[in-house]
Amino acid sequence: MADIFISYSRNDRDRCIAIRDALAALKVGVWFDAGIGAGASFDREIEREIEAAKALLVLWSQTSAESDWVRNEARTGKERSGLIAVQLEPCQLPLEFRSVQAEILPAGAEGSDNPVWIGIVARIGELLGRPGLADYARLSRTGSIDDWKRWLARHASDPLASDVIDTIVERAMPDLRQQLAGERAKRAALEAELAEQVDAARAQSGEVATGAREMVRMRRELEEARTGQQQAEMELARFRAASGTKAGRSDSGLAGLGIVLENRLALYVGALLWIVAIWFCWPPLKKLLDSYAGPGDIFSLVFGIVALFVPAIIVTAKLLRRRAAMAREAAQDAETAGEAAD
Repeated sequence: MADIFISYSRNDRDRCIAIRDALAALKVGVWFDAGIGAGASFDREIEREIEAAKALLVLWSQTSAESDWVRNEARTGKERSGLIAVQLEPCQLPLEFRSVQAEILPAGAEGSDNPVWIGIVARIGELLGRPGLADYARLSRTGSIDDWKRWLARHASDPLASDVIDTIVERAMPDLRQQLAGERAKRAALEAELAEQVDAARAQSGEVATGAREMVRMRRELEEARTGQQQAEMELARFRAASGTKAGRSDSGLAGLGIVLENRLALYVGALLWIVAIWFCWPPLKKLLDSYAGPGDIFSLVFGIVALFVPAIIVTAKLLRRRAAMAREAAQDAETAGEAAD
């Protein structure tokens, strides 16, 4: 909240802004209705600011003396014993305020060593608890180093104390401020350079982290490829075992018949071959055993042995070999699973 609430007429807006700026230079907080936001409740915000302000400065003029708003605001300040009045031009004040001193402030006198302005500043300093305010306004024009030192000794807690110290230092050592400004510029440049280096380091660390993540991803993909290769090799081993072959050699005859034919179909084919072979070869074999077989019977017997018995024996051997390979594979899988579990 502001220290001073200014009550004025809109026709005197330029003078009000000039007075606001002069008070702001003295580090006095000022509020007037130019700061009301869009959509705000006009009267409620004004009431809130008047209640929060420590003093009310009313700017009397021909138009403000006729304004009900200004009169009501001035009345509130008078009731709170925090009213400061000034005339921007000669005018007749409302009757209830004629007992309050209101000298005429010439145009452009705000911020100067004009006695009327100094009196306004002194009254503001009294209400704000800043007794050195009027002296500061006077010394800002003609004060010597000793004057400023005495002011600082009396009013060291005033918000303007830091400005007074700067004034004393600047007058005592005119080149010191320039040197300090140069040092501040160097420090700002060093801080900017350091910030750039920090950003570059962060970028590099980000690149390193990205590279590390990429390496982890590639390693994971390599492990997956190795696992896939092992699985493929196991599948190939199963294929070779099922087909009845070993690495580095191939079977002769009906190679791969165990893969072409499913187990059940291979059993059916083997059984059928045995049945047909026995059915075809038994009559000539019986005649041969009875010692009355002719050349045709002997030929049929030989043909049956070659064309039927031999394939039946081969199919049976392939089936037995495949069953043995599957048993060995099952045993190896069980052993591998046991090792993985350990």
